[in-house]
Amino acid sequence: MNYADTNWMEAVYIRPHPDDPEGQERERVVERFSRKHGGQLALSHVVLLEARNVFSRVTGESQPREWQQLEADFDGRLYIDPMNWDQLRRQCHALFARYAWKIQLGTFDTAVVAAAKLAGATRFLSFDPRAKALAAAEDLAVFPPLDAEGKRILSKLKR
Repeated sequence: MNYADTNWMEAVYIRPHPDDPEGQERERVVERFSRKHGGQLALSHVVLLEARNVFSRVTGESQPREWQQLEADFDGRLYIDPMNWDQLRRQCHALFARYAWKIQLGTFDTAVVAAAKLAGATRFLSFDPRAKALAAAEDLAVFPPLDAEGKRILSKLKR
């Protein structure tokens, strides 16, 4: 199961500005991945909370049409994991105990990776090197593959 981080969902739904080469590259990566792998994307309620905020911030709109498009995809393109908040909390605590003393972990990033694990994800889709390194440390495949920074973070996590 492919599990998407918030930044992946932003690249799926929000067209980058023509002067944003990083955003344009992310859009190309997402499009290539979708053509090759297809299928549903799984997300957690944590990703949905963060995405709702990000979509308004990036678009500058209170009710972005991109958010409405995302919501319209709940019936097939997206699988929203129902999550058990108590299990999520316990999984986050376990990740903090294993890794928070080694590197700085974002709470939302940790919750997203924990939710992916609990949902049975096999691949974690993200552009965030810390979140991907954490997912890789927990034996999830990551895409895009870890870059040099992500590999450095992963080595710190595995010490």
